[in-house]
Amino acid sequence: MNLINFKNISFFPTSVLRLLCSALIFTGCATTEDVNRTQYDTNLLKTEVRDIKEKLSSSLQKEKLVTHDRKLEEIQSAQEITAKSVSDLMIQFQSLTTEFRVLTGRFEESRYNAEKVSAEMKTEKEKLAAQLKDLELAIDELKKKVSLTENIAPTDLKEEAKSVEEPKKAREPENKENEKPDDKKEVKKTESGKATTKTDAKDVYLAGYQAFKEGKTAEAREKFMSVLKDYPDNEYSDNARFWMAESYYKDKNYEDAILVYEELLKKNPKSDKASGALWKQGLSFYALKDEKTGKIVLEKLIEQFPKSEHALLAKKKIGKTTPSKKK
Repeated sequence: MNLINFKNISFFPTSVLRLLCSALIFTGCATTEDVNRTQYDTNLLKTEVRDIKEKLSSSLQKEKLVTHDRKLEEIQSAQEITAKSVSDLMIQFQSLTTEFRVLTGRFEESRYNAEKVSAEMKTEKEKLAAQLKDLELAIDELKKKVSLTENIAPTDLKEEAKSVEEPKKAREPENKENEKPDDKKEVKKTESGKATTKTDAKDVYLAGYQAFKEGKTAEAREKFMSVLKDYPDNEYSDNARFWMAESYYKDKNYEDAILVYEELLKKNPKSDKASGALWKQGLSFYALKDEKTGKIVLEKLIEQFPKSEHALLAKKKIGKTTPSKKK
């Protein structure tokens, strides 16, 4: 309503001027002074109207400015809230990105370790399979040699000149080696009726062992072979085979030593000489520069007789350490 009134006011001086002019014309008595005064009043009214318009315009602008300021404050407030939310989301995103990278790194590390362990296990399995195959081939070869040489006399086998110390654990029961031959004889009758005597297995064995201790290896082998041929399945057969093999080993006749050790392991597997036979058989292969087969034999010794002194010697020989127990 105020705005409309001011607009009406803007036309007021013109209407008044027209009326005054009309009145003066009709009356015919208007003077120059009257005209000037009328013009002055008109100008004054115009000035007042202009001031009113300026005040009205200034008031509206202020109201608009206040409204704009209020809206601007609201927008700024909303922008600050939005910026804070965006900042929080960015921080959460960076945190999640860091955690994802850490988890990815752990996963890659775990996968690498798993693949490495799997490859190592596969390699070890293949290695063990190859060693087992080599051992089986070596045993088969030894069996063939034993079968071919079972009927060959000791004097037909190769002999060499240098002695080698026997292992500490290759022990011999005192009641067998330290006994002296007695006067027990086996009486037999010839076709003519005359009585003859034949020494029993014990005496022959002890005579062979005595010859071995005196360094008469060929004589000792002959006695031990006699025990095996003339007295089958006697209680001295495993010891006779062992010391016969030792005589070959002492003479550095390693191939024949290996064969006789294998014969002992085959025919007397539960003998107390078994661990010593495996130990010296492995050393014989090493002496023949066949370290691969020698190592296989010593590993077999460690597996079958883990608590024996020969097993400890074998571990040192092949450089195998005993794993420590987990606490």
